[in-house]
Amino acid sequence: MNWTILIGTLSAVGLAIFSLRTGGSGRSLFNMHGAIVVIGGTIVSTLINSPLRLIWDTFTEAASLFFSPRLPSPGAVVTEMSRLARRAQTEGGLLSLQGQSQGFADGWLNRAVNVAIAAGESDETRRVLEVDVRQLRIRRQENANLMRTMGTLSPMFGLLGTLLGMIEVLETISTPTKVGPAMALALSSAFMGISLANLVCIPLAGAMRLRAMNETLVLEMILEGILDIAAGKPPALVEMHLSGYAGQRRAEGSPA
Repeated sequence: MNWTILIGTLSAVGLAIFSLRTGGSGRSLFNMHGAIVVIGGTIVSTLINSPLRLIWDTFTEAASLFFSPRLPSPGAVVTEMSRLARRAQTEGGLLSLQGQSQGFADGWLNRAVNVAIAAGESDETRRVLEVDVRQLRIRRQENANLMRTMGTLSPMFGLLGTLLGMIEVLETISTPTKVGPAMALALSSAFMGISLANLVCIPLAGAMRLRAMNETLVLEMILEGILDIAAGKPPALVEMHLSGYAGQRRAEGSPA
């Protein structure tokens, strides 16, 4: 469970409920007019802008942020690759790793072993596996960019809702008792658009980007570890090599 995202989300929902229940301006800030213009407009614009597959992948990944990632941490990769290096050293090299850790890193470690055995030389192994890493990074980047685009669109639709509300204000300007509610309705759209962007879309895009960086690091560590094992390097050297990656991630402030 990703507790930071969960706590942030629950806090945002709690603030919205508190605003509504305590009355005051809360009831004016949340209304059907703003919801239809901002949320509906953002969804429609996103459907026009992006294919359905990308939208589905983006929302699926956004939902997965609330749970623990499927890929292991860099520290777990160092431990596992060191174990495999010891096994390869004592039981006959890379061939002894076939069938080992099949579920590790969502099956990517097993694929890396099979590619290294089939390729037979390091340059071809690196070329094939780097394509896998690149494709994952591009897919994750597309998802984060789509969420960031939605964060850009929602304030614009909030402004559009404000303009529509101002038209209503001008239509009722001769009736002073109706001007205040109409003005509140107009400003609520801008509030909802800015809130959707800054409390949902942009934070989720940032979280998706950080997870993508960590996933790329994990896959690169596995790639380097398999190449080291295939080259016959001792387990201690493999561990030292990969520990540098984990240390760099800790220095950058991401979970290791």
